[in-house]
Amino acid sequence: MDQVGRIYLDTNIIIKAFETSDSVANKAAILLSGVMVSSPPRLVTSELTLGDLLVIPYKNADSSLIGFYRNLLRGNAWLNVQPVTRDILISAARLRAANPSRKLPDAVHVATAIACGCTHFLSSDKRIGPGPTEALPFTLAKPDDATLSSLIESMSR
Repeated sequence: MDQVGRIYLDTNIIIKAFETSDSVANKAAILLSGVMVSSPPRLVTSELTLGDLLVIPYKNADSSLIGFYRNLLRGNAWLNVQPVTRDILISAARLRAANPSRKLPDAVHVATAIACGCTHFLSSDKRIGPGPTEALPFTLAKPDDATLSSLIESMSR
């Protein structure tokens, strides 16, 4: 795997880690819980992620999960939660112009990863990747056993 610096976490990775249970979910949870504290934090996500994460817990009136995600997405020494700023939205618009099939939420995630200098973008979303004539400055990492194991090993150094 390429040199790992900062890793952007897409919403689906957090859901996988905390709401499912299989080998990939276990490794995702290890990645999120076993990260070494650093400055700046090596894991990054957008405040938009909070809005994505809370939909089903609100639908199910799951106050425990609502509280958990609200607390998790406050940001801390291992997770940098970036605001959706005007600059991020302008960058997202440029990304959508380069790849019109990319939806605004996905473009906001990509723009945030770029703005934070992420070297890897962890997502199972097929729409995150580059358009036909577009190059993105990070490695798109799919959450499978091998990839997560490699990321865990790299981040424990």
